[in-house]
Amino acid sequence: MRLFFPFFLAALIGWMAPAAAQVQRCTDTRTGQVTYTDGPCPSHQRSVEVLPAQTPEEKAAQARQYEEAQARWQAEQARTEALRRAEAEKAAAQAAAAAAQRPPVQIQLPPPAEPQVVPYPVYPYPPAYPPGHRPRPPHGKPPPPEPEGPWQCNVFRCYDGKGNVRPRP
Repeated sequence: MRLFFPFFLAALIGWMAPAAAQVQRCTDTRTGQVTYTDGPCPSHQRSVEVLPAQTPEEKAAQARQYEEAQARWQAEQARTEALRRAEAEKAAAQAAAAAAQRPPVQIQLPPPAEPQVVPYPVYPYPPAYPPGHRPRPPHGKPPPPEPEGPWQCNVFRCYDGKGNVRPRP
């Protein structure tokens, strides 16, 4: 009887515990009708698991867990920031000590160069065209002859007093 009693007690407690059934909310995709079931939904319906409402004690326990997790996270962030600051200060101190041990750098600049006077260049070859020379136009036609007499020219054409007009040379 002594061996049987613990098993009997465990079975009795398991039988007396409230059943925690999974409740599914099934929504028909065609009609939008909603049904609740403890089994799986048919294939043409959308399924969402419905969670039971929490008791005030469960809500308080969950809030307490959240606050504890937040406090742990903030403590870890503060510790990480303190370590980072300490490492940065240590590196700065080492750099300052290394800089103090090095001799100062002597910068020597070359003396300023005297300005050189460059004479006007003299070309060893004569200019390409003699003075007053007009090169031929690129298309190969000879340039128009110079107008004779009192021609008046503007940017585009030349006019004489008799009504003759010709392109500007």
